[in-house]
Amino acid sequence: MAANELDSLARAIDSVGKADFYEKLEVYLRQCMDFDNIVVIIFDGTQTPSVRFRRIYGPDVFQYIESDYLTGAYVLDPIYHFHLERGKSGIYRLLDVAPDQFKRSRYYEWYYGRIGITDEISIVMTIGRNMTATISMGKDGSSGDMFSSKADAVLRKHQPVIMALLKAHLTPSVEASVRTKPELSLTESLINAMRTRFAVNLSHRQAEVALLILRGHSSPSIGLNLDISPQTVKVFRKQLYRKCNLSSQAELFALMMPIFEQLTHADAA
Repeated sequence: MAANELDSLARAIDSVGKADFYEKLEVYLRQCMDFDNIVVIIFDGTQTPSVRFRRIYGPDVFQYIESDYLTGAYVLDPIYHFHLERGKSGIYRLLDVAPDQFKRSRYYEWYYGRIGITDEISIVMTIGRNMTATISMGKDGSSGDMFSSKADAVLRKHQPVIMALLKAHLTPSVEASVRTKPELSLTESLINAMRTRFAVNLSHRQAEVALLILRGHSSPSIGLNLDISPQTVKVFRKQLYRKCNLSSQAELFALMMPIFEQLTHADAA
């Protein structure tokens, strides 16, 4: 390990439990792998995610994080669902945890298509029963399109150290993440909101299919997730579109985004 890496690691260790921890950790991570932007987001159950740190070295790829991502769009994001499903801690490319048609989804076009990130690698650490820490490092068009396989490999060599630092810093917060009341699933919340706002009565399956479509799952992938055939998925999709008077995924997205925003505001109230 080079002297600069050792110095930045020592400062990160010294900052554990302190207000400048993520700032010092970012310096260490940048010694491990060059990136154009970084954001630290903590997920706690189904609460609105908390952005703990961000830094950019090029275009402002986080310009919509408060106005769009945190106000409801995160419920469609692959990392959020990886958190809910308690995925294994590790280092992941965005598409490693995304649905099979994520890059063709309306959500990807609407959010990722605007912010300008061309590649993203996330350090993901599940903590306790409800919390997940994510550190997402991105590339944009200002320096190149993708992280190299060499950069990826170097970062992975530092994974045990990075995970140990995160665990030491966040473990005291785990107790605060214990839920004090039962929470409705996103599916149930969507059903209730559609009934209240539009007098549309979706079945549980129709609501599940709607959410999986919006997250970027193909019909075969939806079938695997729900343990039904792709043909049955198409039946539910047709029923869903007919009930909501829709003809495309773009229209479904436009209909349901305000609902996700409403649910986010309700959680924050």
